[in-house]
Amino acid sequence: MTLAISSHGTIVARQPAATPGTWTDIAELGDITPPGMSRNEFDATTQEKNIDAYVLGVLRRSPLVVPLNFLYTNATHDHLTGLYKALIDNAVDGYKVTFPDGIVWIMSGQVQNIAPKAPVDGKQAADVTFRMSGYMSIGGVTVG
Repeated sequence: MTLAISSHGTIVARQPAATPGTWTDIAELGDITPPGMSRNEFDATTQEKNIDAYVLGVLRRSPLVVPLNFLYTNATHDHLTGLYKALIDNAVDGYKVTFPDGIVWIMSGQVQNIAPKAPVDGKQAADVTFRMSGYMSIGGVTVG
């Protein structure tokens, strides 16, 4: 028997720098891709050894990517208070990913890209890319 759980119900919330302590769930989320984590590798092999050696660099995160059912007039998406406002202002805000098992990731970052889609036959949508920077918390443990 597997111990896998459904990821349905994962939520991403934003805490604008202008309103610390106020988290607002971003509306109409699709399949969320949380930041992957990795370290660059560097060859440290020396002449006197007959096998390779490596060291790993600093911890790095890939972007947080979220597709949305995009609503230009929704306060979490729009140009007045939402994601477009964060992009226009180049704001560094707080972002929180809450998984269905209760684990919470908290990070600071910026909206790097909003790619809207308006197909002839289909839903209005957007892919939003967030670039995180600095310390983060995973389940209450500080990373970085």
